[in-house]
Amino acid sequence: MDTKSKRSDIDGVSATEQPEKEGIAASIKRKLGLSHPKPQPIDNRSFLALLIRSFVTFTLIIAVLVIIIMLIANWASRSDRLNLSMRTIKNYQTELEASAYDDIPVHRIFGKNGWLDVVSADGETVYTTGGERVYTAHELDCIIDYSPSTTVTAHEFRGSTPDAQEYLVTFADGEGEDEYILLEHLPQEDAYAVIHSTRPDFATRDKLTAREFELLTHNSTRGARLMAKFAFTSAADGKKYYAIFLDDNNSERVTPLIFVIVAGICIVGLLIGCLILYIRYINKHVQRPLLALGDAMAHVAHEGYRDGAKLEYQGSKDFEQLVDSFNEMVTLLDASDKQRIALEQDKQRMLAGMSHDLKTPMTVIQGFSKAIRDGLVSEEEKPKYLDLIVAKAEHASELINEFYEYSKLEHPDFMLNKQDTDVSELARSYLAGRYDEFGIRGYELEVDITEEKLLCEADGTQLTRVFENLINNFFKYTPAGTTLYFGVKRDGANALMTIADNGGGIAKEARADIFEPFVVSEESRKNQGSGLGLAVCQKIVTLHGGTIVLNDEPMEGYNTQFDVRIPLRPAKAIVQQ
Repeated sequence: MDTKSKRSDIDGVSATEQPEKEGIAASIKRKLGLSHPKPQPIDNRSFLALLIRSFVTFTLIIAVLVIIIMLIANWASRSDRLNLSMRTIKNYQTELEASAYDDIPVHRIFGKNGWLDVVSADGETVYTTGGERVYTAHELDCIIDYSPSTTVTAHEFRGSTPDAQEYLVTFADGEGEDEYILLEHLPQEDAYAVIHSTRPDFATRDKLTAREFELLTHNSTRGARLMAKFAFTSAADGKKYYAIFLDDNNSERVTPLIFVIVAGICIVGLLIGCLILYIRYINKHVQRPLLALGDAMAHVAHEGYRDGAKLEYQGSKDFEQLVDSFNEMVTLLDASDKQRIALEQDKQRMLAGMSHDLKTPMTVIQGFSKAIRDGLVSEEEKPKYLDLIVAKAEHASELINEFYEYSKLEHPDFMLNKQDTDVSELARSYLAGRYDEFGIRGYELEVDITEEKLLCEADGTQLTRVFENLINNFFKYTPAGTTLYFGVKRDGANALMTIADNGGGIAKEARADIFEPFVVSEESRKNQGSGLGLAVCQKIVTLHGGTIVLNDEPMEGYNTQFDVRIPLRPAKAIVQQ
């Protein structure tokens, strides 16, 4: 049989062992024994769960902290220490009724420039803070009653004559209809005539003094300086009194505004802090592995496919799958690169082998032809020289044909002409055609072909070429008197064809490379072997979806045994036909 020199197979990858229509990546993965034929896709649901978990977590944190801030602010607004600035005169009605005026923190309620007067119904001042202020009964009527919702607005406009100035003073409390007083300024009297009024206490009055007008319109001209009176009954004498005050800071508006501003700043700061934490979290679990993948890809692009480009990552299973797919890609690219190098080496070896194999017959043909042309060969020896020339030419033609057949099988457009073929009958017919050759050459033939019909989808011409190459190798590498065994039988779902001989066998160092193309031992070269016969056999059998192996434990009495298995047609398909 055809023996070949040992060849190192890089990572076990060989271009000649790919099944029909199998891609390079799939072939490499099959050779490397990778567990997944395809990269595992990222689990989008799990990736979405990562984002949802992180978003919900930080949203809950923000909500809890906002509630805590609001509770703390509410507690602070109710505490005695902070609540004084938010209290009004109504909160001290008990002190007023008990005449405990000194217990009222005037400046803390009404501000630094605020003051408080306690006046009887007839205008007598019984208590004051800073300054002596005197009020008449009519002046007391002009001071508005304290109510947080009451607003006073004074509108000035030209009267019926060019020198007349009129004023419309409106009172709105947000509940009932607005009230108003229409006044006309009397410059010569420094007074204000009451033209019309919807307020009963002013409907019977003809005019207001300048001080009464100032007290009436005070809150429309002084901004936050609120002046009002609060009526109460003294517990000591049962008389009615008024607490007249000037609120310099209008704390009922300022303090809630400050509270809103402070709470808003806290919430904004909380949102910014949580946003920073969320960004850091996403950066750790999403951006870092993506950046690592990007750097690794750049490394692969610039430095090649080496194990150093692989990544190690533990974390989200989505990115673990992505990293595993990247590492698998690096492995495939590395193996593909090695395969490319191996193919280049095969190409160089093929060219060297073909050159060597063709050089010998061409040298003989050229030398003998020149000898005949130059008259150096006698007439008696010319037939012998011509026979040698023809023999060498036929050998060169045989080498070229083998190379052509192999290259044709390797072409991507090559397709088998598969038909329903009874391999038992195919083998029987082939051996019948060569039966006499065994006797003429001095060899023995033992045939054991089953009578069962073994139908396969096969190309009979190409399958016959497998028989041809194996038997030609038998004649070429074994001495006369050797026996060839050819058996065909069913082996499960396959048709098994066994070709064995009792020759000298194949050396152990050559068995691993027996099907490699373009590699022959020196002994094979002496026998004019091309190193393509068994490679062609393997390619044809592989294209049929079968296998061809050199059996390590041949049958008893035989030293070399090739087992060829071709899938049988399914019984169901045969019945349907």
